[in-house]
Amino acid sequence: MLIILVFIISIGFLVLGIRWWNTRRGISLVLLTPGFLVLLSIGYVVFNSWYHTDPNSLKFSVQKENQVYTVKGVWEKPLDAYRFPTDFIIFYVPNNAEITYVKRNRVKGYKNMNQKFLEESIKEWIKKEKPPKSSAQIFDIETSKKFSFSFILPDDIKGEDVRIYYAHTREEPMDALEFWFKKIELK
Repeated sequence: MLIILVFIISIGFLVLGIRWWNTRRGISLVLLTPGFLVLLSIGYVVFNSWYHTDPNSLKFSVQKENQVYTVKGVWEKPLDAYRFPTDFIIFYVPNNAEITYVKRNRVKGYKNMNQKFLEESIKEWIKKEKPPKSSAQIFDIETSKKFSFSFILPDDIKGEDVRIYYAHTREEPMDALEFWFKKIELK
């Protein structure tokens, strides 16, 4: 109700500002300013609801030194404003061997977030995407323009046998979490 009232008042200010432009420019400018601010904020919300990053705007480079793999990622386009503060790295390792060491930047308040809900949400989404037969190992990572993470594979596992996905998380106001996945090739 308040938003509708502000919108109506802003339209009234715009109409009065335009009518008085030739006779009272100072008052007209004062009346036009709130209308432009409201239109600017509406434009911001509409643009950010429309703009989504896609998997093609994310590029990876992989380096291997001894048993340590380092993956560096960079977004070629700006990140969306409604992104979730954390994205996820998903490992599928043969024989469900566990990855014990993953070094990455984490969101400071991740432990305060509902971790179980987030991980369950991503597991539900993964089921829709026809996952490999091995179970998913999920690690959170801070969403940022440039990022890197490193990990060590178990001794008897080869890099080409492991499937790794980067899951980008988006949450628009009053909407459910959305994910998209991009495969990371270990070469």
